[in-house]
Amino acid sequence: MAGLLDPEELEALMAEEQSPQSSGKYNLARQDYAVQRLIPTLSLIQSQFASAASTRLREFVSSVEGLTTDRITVMKFDELQGTLPAPCSISLISGMPLSSNLMIAFESELVFNLVDRYFGGYGGAADAAREQFSASELSFMDILVSALLPDIALAWKSVMKTAPAIESQSTDPRLLEGFTDADSLVATRFLVDIGDFKGGLWSVVPWSAIDAVRDSLPDTTKPSNKKPASEEWRSRLVERIDEVPLDLVAQLAKTRLSLSRVANLRRGDVIPLPSADEVLLCVGEQPLLKGRFGSHQGQLAVQLTGSAGRSRPKQES
Repeated sequence: MAGLLDPEELEALMAEEQSPQSSGKYNLARQDYAVQRLIPTLSLIQSQFASAASTRLREFVSSVEGLTTDRITVMKFDELQGTLPAPCSISLISGMPLSSNLMIAFESELVFNLVDRYFGGYGGAADAAREQFSASELSFMDILVSALLPDIALAWKSVMKTAPAIESQSTDPRLLEGFTDADSLVATRFLVDIGDFKGGLWSVVPWSAIDAVRDSLPDTTKPSNKKPASEEWRSRLVERIDEVPLDLVAQLAKTRLSLSRVANLRRGDVIPLPSADEVLLCVGEQPLLKGRFGSHQGQLAVQLTGSAGRSRPKQES
């Protein structure tokens, strides 16, 4: 080791060997010191995933209010087993470097709450004595995790070189293959807000996978080299935006009918419409102006009477 380490470094390393309980900065058995430098980058990746995943979860359960990052920690696999008790929904996702798998895990209470609300319930508490998920719960989680794959790929695009896919699923971290108790993991816990309920969602990556590509990860600690846009460029952009053509649509009349009424419409039926004296002018379905319908120089025209704001004309039932 001579020539590789300075005398001070050798002395510190020997002191570490003689004091295994020490948790100083020379504890080479853990990767916390390296992860601390990557926390801003990992936080950005996980924030992107949380934003996309909250929208995806809302497609299944509309009452999901959002995902927030609870914490990012480094732990051994045996620590994770104690932190994530069974039953839980665990999916191993392929696509990480060194043939490693990213782990997505839903805590049991979150699974029970999501499934109950998906089928029309109110997220009532599940039986604490349950040791397994039902067939419908397993099927729902399989569909949900499959839907999250594009969001995982987008968040980890700087790391993943192949499209992510579900390699295996389990309800007990002790049954997972490919891990040893001493494996170091970078674990991020998210809180899923659903009304008064908050449940845990985990994204866990082997440290070896991150360590292999950490030099290629974007460094969020360095100041950006981008120069601020010049005023000339801004003015030219504004000019071009002002020249963008828009479709202005005059909405003559609109009404509302029940689904049963629409389903029973037949040729010859009469649908009552409100008066078309006042029309609504819209851009991209957004009300913009109000006016009166008429003609001008032999052509159909609308005489503007004011701004529509956000209000719409009253609609008949």
